[in-house]
Amino acid sequence: MAHQSPRRAAAAPLATALLVLLTGCTSGATTPSDKAGTTSSAVGSLTVKSFRAHLELTDGLLQAQPSGAAELTVTVRNEGSVPEHLAQVSTAANGRSAFQAGKGPENLLSTAGVLIRPGESVTFGGDGPRILFPAPATPPAATAATTGGGASVDTIMIFAVAGLVHLPAKAAA
Repeated sequence: MAHQSPRRAAAAPLATALLVLLTGCTSGATTPSDKAGTTSSAVGSLTVKSFRAHLELTDGLLQAQPSGAAELTVTVRNEGSVPEHLAQVSTAANGRSAFQAGKGPENLLSTAGVLIRPGESVTFGGDGPRILFPAPATPPAATAATTGGGASVDTIMIFAVAGLVHLPAKAAA
């Protein structure tokens, strides 16, 4: 048998241990994915599902106001098991929105955003909390993409649990 150097003798067990560790970490082991899956059935509606979140967004409409500002109206239902917060909303043309508290104690506005409890819905607009884009805003129809469901605006919504969501909101002047 050939003589082995101490360095070569130490390398063989180290390589074997490394091989066992690397194959053991991937042999059938699975972890739940946090990557959100989205399904859009129509312009203004979206379903978001991930390991931690399940949201139903409906009736998304970005409407220009006479003042030149714009308002997004949308209903968000939290079908998940943990509280959710809508933290920020923006569009490419209108920039970042501002939240305005609704009437009543439901869905309180805080530094974390608008609270959406499990099993509950929040309707943004009307008497609920409002999502406002200050003037001067580019009229949504001018920046909208035309789809089979009419003109839409890619609205970016940031949720605390679900993360970044792209809602194709209907555009109305």
